Amino acid sequence: MHILSEPVVSGIFRSLTQKQCHQFLDVLGKGLIAYSAESKPGVLDSQKLIHQPLRTVFTTKDDNSCIFMPVSDTSSSAVKVVTVSQAGIQGTINIFSPDGRLRGLLAAAEVTAFRTALASMTLFARCASLRKANIVVMGSGRQAEWHARLALLLYPDQIQRLTFINRGRKRLDEMEAGVFADLRQRYPQLNLTSFAKEGSADYEQRLRQDLGDSDVIFSCTPSVEPNFGFEVLQARPKQRFISLIGSYKPHMHEIDTETLLSGGGKVYVDSKAACLEEAGELITAKLTEGDLIEMGDLLGSMGSDEPIQIPDGQNVIYKCVGMGLMDLVVGKTLLDIGEEQNVGTHVDGF
Repeated sequence: MHILSEPVVSGIFRSLTQKQCHQFLDVLGKGLIAYSAESKPGVLDSQKLIHQPLRTVFTTKDDNSCIFMPVSDTSSSAVKVVTVSQAGIQGTINIFSPDGRLRGLLAAAEVTAFRTALASMTLFARCASLRKANIVVMGSGRQAEWHARLALLLYPDQIQRLTFINRGRKRLDEMEAGVFADLRQRYPQLNLTSFAKEGSADYEQRLRQDLGDSDVIFSCTPSVEPNFGFEVLQARPKQRFISLIGSYKPHMHEIDTETLLSGGGKVYVDSKAACLEEAGELITAKLTEGDLIEMGDLLGSMGSDEPIQIPDGQNVIYKCVGMGLMDLVVGKTLLDIGEEQNVGTHVDGF
């Protein structure tokens, strides 16, 4: 059994080359294609390679949310166990061989943030015709950080400006000394700024200005009400890439219905079934499966580097609530890298 702790996982991810990032995109893309193919009506359970029961979630008396996510792609199985508390996300991803031997144990927090951002990149990387010069990231957690890191890793020569927007100031101050300093060193040409709603008298004005200037919006906030209205974008009409990964319960909303439908009424998703059950924006808009494009279906119908065609005047809207399969395929690849680089801890006897 191989064990990758949080610092080791973080070190591997932060040292990825652009080529390795594309390898992760390819692995995740193949997983999504397989998931979508087996989700079609008429595919017998006995013939499926992927089994992904609904996650189990409960809240303890201390108000900590415990989440259990089992999944198998037949060649491997995994159980992700995480606890979401005031201190953040902690947990592990346990990966098993087909016969049940524990192959690896990975710290879950960094993997969760990375694989979610990577899922956004599976579509972002196909939007060749959209400008990527000005990116706004809403949020300040690891999910927000990894959306920025992966976008910069994939398009270092196209991204000129990166703005983080958050409700609270404290977390942005913490990121300034670590994340932001690292990004400025890696990408000296980058104009990186941040601002918070807390203590800001001109927050709404700055929000409108930066969102109006944006080519890309990565929304990574567990918000229960839209972070902005469609009129903010309409004040400066242009085509934009907008991803939404922060809301994951029916009462949560990162954007309003008009913004959601600004992609011509079509929304790209990681899983139709999961998004229609969990994504508040989609539920409020009363969208159906016919309004959604599952990423596995899209990628399965295209060449390996083929860009998507975006109609004039339409945005590209992506919604992701996450799946255990993402943790499994990314986790297995991460274990392979850890063993190849001889990092982590190997334990015999499992």
